[in-house]
Amino acid sequence: MNSSKLNKLINGDKEYLFQNYGDRLPAAFIRGDGSYLYDQDNKRYIDLFSGIAVSSLGHGNSAFLKAIHGQIDKIIHTSNWFLNPEQIEAAKLVSETSFPGKTLFVNSGAEANEAAIKLARRFGLSVSPKKYKIVTFTGSFHGRTFGAMSATAQEKIHKGFGPIVPGFIYCEYNNRRAFKKIMKKHKHIAAVMLELIQGEGGIRVSDQDFVRDIFDLCNQNGVLTIVDEVQTGIARTGRAYVHQHYGVTPDILTLAKGLGAGVPVGALHAKSFLSEHFPAGSHGTTFGGNHLACAAAAAVLKEIKKKSFLTGVINSAEYINSRLRKIKQRTSYIRGIRGMGLLIGVEIAEPGALLVREALEEKLVINCTAENIIRIMPPLNIEMKALEEGMDIFEKLILTRGERYENTRN
Repeated sequence: MNSSKLNKLINGDKEYLFQNYGDRLPAAFIRGDGSYLYDQDNKRYIDLFSGIAVSSLGHGNSAFLKAIHGQIDKIIHTSNWFLNPEQIEAAKLVSETSFPGKTLFVNSGAEANEAAIKLARRFGLSVSPKKYKIVTFTGSFHGRTFGAMSATAQEKIHKGFGPIVPGFIYCEYNNRRAFKKIMKKHKHIAAVMLELIQGEGGIRVSDQDFVRDIFDLCNQNGVLTIVDEVQTGIARTGRAYVHQHYGVTPDILTLAKGLGAGVPVGALHAKSFLSEHFPAGSHGTTFGGNHLACAAAAAVLKEIKKKSFLTGVINSAEYINSRLRKIKQRTSYIRGIRGMGLLIGVEIAEPGALLVREALEEKLVINCTAENIIRIMPPLNIEMKALEEGMDIFEKLILTRGERYENTRN
């Protein structure tokens, strides 16, 4: 039974807010501490979701709080008409952790991808008036603004919004033959845009050979490579960026989510030769890259530069995967385990929405995507005590649901 505080919040949500998120899960988190969240009634939860991979440093990280509190005390916003020391520092750290280039700060992942689409088209059209098409992949998710939505190769995302932005070619993900066929057929491709691990698409990991073919063919044909690391970047996979696992360097990199550890910030980072295609007046944003957002990004980037930080991510990932493999041996309810680092997908035998709600009742925060893929994406610096406690609850839930599932089938 819901508390009076929770009922009041539920009623207020329905009265004053668009219901585009559907029925929200019945909890309102009012504070956090490390990898724990506390709701409206001060009940404690273990956070294995980190706000869709956003709260990269958990809740209340001292170094992060010191950085943003200090910035709030000084100045939050002036506009991009002026020089910005925090923006310069954050951009330098992006280059140091990824590859040398230029950075444009925005407010979200969708905005970063919009900017990437514009930059790619601007580059292509400088070569030929016909060179503007961009290849993306089935199951992808690049955002919900019109360009990013159009780049997203999912009909359910397009439905009901009328004609989408033209110029996108959709290719089957992880299909080397299909990609080679598209590259042979279409002579005016400006860029290829992909997620090396599809997050919203179900934690689907790109094959090494598939990625190598994309980069080889793009390099041979003067086609830009755009890697969307909105969800996979900022140490989520155990390295600073997922493309580093594949031994490739994209022409354009997009970031958001964990970059600001909860403060809204996104970024477009590109090789320096592309900067000439965004001359003065070609693109901009009012709030993007303000002092507070960039102070937050710099604080996060300083943390992920530490070898000990990345080691912690790897150790936590090994622990979770070891636990999951042992659980899988005990029940056929788990159909598969996939992902990289602390971006983990657990495929279960039935839709996962009920499991997510049951987990919340047990004070565990997880998520389901692609109907039956449970996402485990804890804060990157999660404490082992919280991780053990969370996995104990998850194991109990999986085994209980697995038993129920088998009983209904017999």
